[in-house]
Amino acid sequence: MIACDLPGCDYPRGTYGDNIINADAHAIVLNAADLGFVRNQFIRCVPSCTAPNPVIYTYLENYPVNPFANSATGGSGFPVKTGYPNDSEAKAAIESALARPLFSLPGCTSADTKLGCKISRIADVAFEWAPPPTNPASPARYGQLYAFFFSDSTVPPTETVAFPLAGGVTPNVAAGVLQPFHTGDPFPPDLDLLGNKQHPGNCFICHGGNPRNLTSTGAYPKQGRVDGFRFLPLDIRNLLFTSDSGPESTSRLSQEPQIKLYNQAVLKTVSSHLQTDEQGATRVAHLREVILGWYAGLPGDQTMSGPVQQDFIPVGWQESLGAPPGSEQLYKTVVGPSCRSCHFNRELSLDFGTVSNFDAYKKDILELALAPLCQANNPPPGKRPMPLAHLTYQRFWEANANTQSLPSGEGGPLILQDTAEQIAQNFGFTGTAAYCATLH
Repeated sequence: MIACDLPGCDYPRGTYGDNIINADAHAIVLNAADLGFVRNQFIRCVPSCTAPNPVIYTYLENYPVNPFANSATGGSGFPVKTGYPNDSEAKAAIESALARPLFSLPGCTSADTKLGCKISRIADVAFEWAPPPTNPASPARYGQLYAFFFSDSTVPPTETVAFPLAGGVTPNVAAGVLQPFHTGDPFPPDLDLLGNKQHPGNCFICHGGNPRNLTSTGAYPKQGRVDGFRFLPLDIRNLLFTSDSGPESTSRLSQEPQIKLYNQAVLKTVSSHLQTDEQGATRVAHLREVILGWYAGLPGDQTMSGPVQQDFIPVGWQESLGAPPGSEQLYKTVVGPSCRSCHFNRELSLDFGTVSNFDAYKKDILELALAPLCQANNPPPGKRPMPLAHLTYQRFWEANANTQSLPSGEGGPLILQDTAEQIAQNFGFTGTAAYCATLH
């Protein structure tokens, strides 16, 4: 049950009890930008999301999509076979997650991922923007991360904080079982199905942050404070819904008010101070400019007066303000779907908030986002090709290979073909072949 002051809630905000989640905003979406899960997301601010310095709580449930995209029965095989599920697969996965299902999908035969036909929750996370735990009255706010393991192997199902369990075992998220303790890491999630990762390092990749070494006693310094960590917005260009404009409560159109409220709360975690980047531009963080721009009721509006999320090109990418020809297309079809979901939360020098900022990393971008093509998509061991998230990487290269061109409704994802080709041309090459020729 959901307690909030919005249409469709079960109880008024402030109602507490078993199985009641208090929220200032709630959305259920299919995140096709990084991990490819249905995400049931809640956010709550105390004392309120309009207060100047609230404590902010988020809770997020992850559900698999693959059983509804089963390639054995003609489906897309998402997330490992294509860059996006089709509309009917997205609709079925979201509608299933609403019921918080258990176990596996009847009749499914999927061998596409390690999760098989599992439709119950994989893992849940709770992020807080809160004061130090020993000083709750402090005005300081910083990100704090908690992971939970959901197990449907017992009835009733259980959810426990991800920490070594009795008997020296730890949850294996992909397999849905307990396994011998993973040395040095109490919770090694395998959310992209490519092997165990380090938690919370896998969260910092996109949420930003500058983690520190543990002290000699094994404690985290500064009471767990990780400078630079921020919440991520709901970016409609990288999401799917049960439909774009249908009357159901889970359509994009129906959820737009909730998504706006969610993003207004996320904005509270982003500094409003102007800074000067290494290219001499004085600006706010890319993330802040874009959230405000999404909801600008008119050009230059900073009040978020617009009711729905709209495409927005940051000032430093706008050709009418001096950006080179082709900059806006590159931003909309490459940087937006393939880069910004993580670079949003990098430091100002690496947040790609202007085309000059993007171009300053020409050498790195060519090496990380084009050279893998020259190496037959098999970069040498030790290389860190971009995009770093598996699904985003897969979509980037599939789009370049002309296997998908995906405008999906006026509010849905937009990936055009020739993604890597556009990057090569931005940096002065006639295409990726011309760039690859310089490596020999």
